Formats: sequence, structure tokens, C-alpha cells
Amino acid sequence: MSATVDTTYDVFVSHAASDAKVASKIAHLLDAAGLQTFHEGSLEPGMDIKDVLWQALAESRALIAIISPETPWHAMGMIEIGAAAAWNKPVFLILNGPSSTKLPAALSAYPVYPISRLEEVIREIRTGLHPLSDEERDLLVELYRKSKTPTDQLNQSPRTLRELTEKFNRSSHRTLSGERLLLELLRMRKHRLLPRLREPKATS
Repeated sequence: MSATVDTTYDVFVSHAASDAKVASKIAHLLDAAGLQTFHEGSLEPGMDIKDVLWQALAESRALIAIISPETPWHAMGMIEIGAAAAWNKPVFLILNGPSSTKLPAALSAYPVYPISRLEEVIREIRTGLHPLSDEERDLLVELYRKSKTPTDQLNQSPRTLRELTEKFNRSSHRTLSGERLLLELLRMRKHRLLPRLREPKATS
């Protein structure tokens, strides 16, 4: 059975099969907080989920990955986290176990929260959905100007977009995705609110 995703989600919940019950509980809490949530358990039985998972991840604004010490971190979860990071989406790790759990080195760059602090993650995600203030837009325009990369090229340069996103989030104390900031830049360009950047000269 094939299916397509036509919904934009606030959160994609990544988890191993053995953590399905925990994932369902977390998804319920996210939904109760007003966040549109996708997790594998929400699909109909027998559905071919491969394409659906990737579409849902692409259409999600943030990713939560559940980590359990008794469950070796599954390869698919690492791929989902890598894809979310490549798309400049915020990634949050929820630890389903003691805080002393040692995480794989590949996950060291992401914030880790015990399940008891899920409310903090929810606040972070909801804050990321709020409109930008005038001060934040000014900051974004300044960072865009310093990047010297026009919006069309920025869309094709994940590294530059990631650097801009990190600088914006660090200065604004928000957790916005690069995807969100790029959409904001495109909107401002449409309304002629962005400075015109010169194309870099080709070197011989």
C-alpha cells in the first residue's frame, strides 16, 4: 500500500522499533501541546512506509530522536538525524534512560534531554514557530549581507546556510531551522527588503 504526505508537521519522532510505546507516548504529549506530530506508529498497518517516512521528515520543522541505552542506536535513526541536520532542521535527543548513558560520538553535537524535560523541548520547538520580531529580521538581514551569498545560491550551499543558521540562533537565542530562515529571506526578497548582493567574481 503506497501513500504520500500532504501535511506539514511540526515534529518528526525518530525511534527504534523497541521504543514504539515510548514514541507513541511522546507523540501524544506533543500533540496535546498543539504540535502536529509524525511518528511511525501513526501509520496504518500494512502501509509501505519507506517513501512516507522521507516525505514526512522533509515536511517536518524539527526532529526528536529517542535514545534508549538498552537499544543499540539503529542505522535508520542515524540516517534520519543526518538528513534532518543536512536540511538544517533542529534536532533534539530524548534520553529514555539514565543521564549517565554514553551516546555515540556522532550524536555529541545535539542537545540531549531526559524524558522528564520534554516540556523544555516543546517550548524550544514552539518558540521556533513564532514569527520573527523586527530585531530578529534585522539580525537575519545583517547575517545574510555578511554571508555574501544570494538567496538562490544559499539554497544550494548547505554549509553556508548552516553557518548562517548557527549564528542567527546563537545571537537570537532561538532554535530555528535553516529551512525556516531561508523561507524568511525569500519572503523578504520578494518584498525587496534584502540588500542586493554582488555575485563573486570568477578567478582565473
